[in-house]
Amino acid sequence: MNLAYVSPLPPIPSGVADYSAVLLPHLRPYFSRVVAVVDGYVPQLPPGLVDQVSDIAADIDWWCGGRVVPLYHMGNHIQYHRTIYQALQRFPGVTVLHDGNLLPFVHEATLARGERSTFVREAGLERGSAGVEAAWISLRRSEPLDLDEYPMLTRVARASIGVIVHSQYLRCRLVERSPNTPVTVIPLLAMIPLDLKPVPRQDFKLSLGLDPEGLLIGAFGFIAPSKQLEPALKAFARLRERFPGARFICVGEISPGYNFGAILEQLSLEDAVHVTGHVSFDTFLRYLRAVDVGVNLRYPTWGEASASLSCLMACGVPTVVTDAGAFAEFPDDVVIKVPAGAGEVEAITVALHKLLSDADLRSVIGTAARAFVADQCDPRAIARQYATFIRTVICTSSM
Repeated sequence: MNLAYVSPLPPIPSGVADYSAVLLPHLRPYFSRVVAVVDGYVPQLPPGLVDQVSDIAADIDWWCGGRVVPLYHMGNHIQYHRTIYQALQRFPGVTVLHDGNLLPFVHEATLARGERSTFVREAGLERGSAGVEAAWISLRRSEPLDLDEYPMLTRVARASIGVIVHSQYLRCRLVERSPNTPVTVIPLLAMIPLDLKPVPRQDFKLSLGLDPEGLLIGAFGFIAPSKQLEPALKAFARLRERFPGARFICVGEISPGYNFGAILEQLSLEDAVHVTGHVSFDTFLRYLRAVDVGVNLRYPTWGEASASLSCLMACGVPTVVTDAGAFAEFPDDVVIKVPAGAGEVEAITVALHKLLSDADLRSVIGTAARAFVADQCDPRAIARQYATFIRTVICTSSM
């Protein structure tokens, strides 16, 4: 069987591209021929990994010759996924859905281009006549549709011969919208090597210019309101007196328009919180191995998985997560869950206090987290699950 791999790939600065760079080498042995399908750029891939590189715009018939199955990776970034979204509707294949809500994407693909009737049609596909009415009301009042009611997943589900998601939560949402489409849950693969040599966290702190004996809390990835760093920092501020030497590191870029500095100033945390901005993978990994406690909150959430959480767990870092969506599905012994909304700051404060106070507890949770990722998220096992599902849906579909 031949595979058309349709996804952002390096050097595209995308989490999906990073994911594909890890998955593709392990998926390659299961297919006779692999074509990387890109959108106007030259992918940076190891020599011999793919048999051919085709452009999605110039070579519109690249998957029509022979027994070829397209594998689409669909995310929420309009620049990197617009042509993928269009292609999967023309040429059915298996879709990996990385985001649980595509309403912002659909907004960009329709309303931002002045295509009001197309937007209304998409809402109608999602919820029938009620969706059409809601869309027109939304347009007349200049009010957005409700994100929970209109995740805009139906188009992708119905256009695919099979869908891969990373959580049971998202699988249920898809089955509700397209009960005849096969949907399977395959865990998010580990994005970092699982055989890292054990090195004391103090050594990594020292290499980063940090106090090797000081406690370090870390949050990783894009810094945006949905990452709920504000309640986490409020909790951290409450603990400053108890842990005066503790520091909070935010490894990632701040979302444009998000006044994160104002939050730090309001909480008087300028001296205790450091934002790194974008860093190299090597530096990212060193910070992962330096932190004592992780914070990986997200709300609202619609079933998407978190690559930064899997990295923290793979490094044995005990991590506080939001008890919602995909994060609620983790066993209670591998993460510490806190509720979103009312009582969130208090719950985070209690969780951080426990972890910062007890090195043995950090070790127990971190060890369990690392074992969970090794068991569930090994890229070799993940690739095998991909191949099995693809072959199953191809054999049962009319493709």
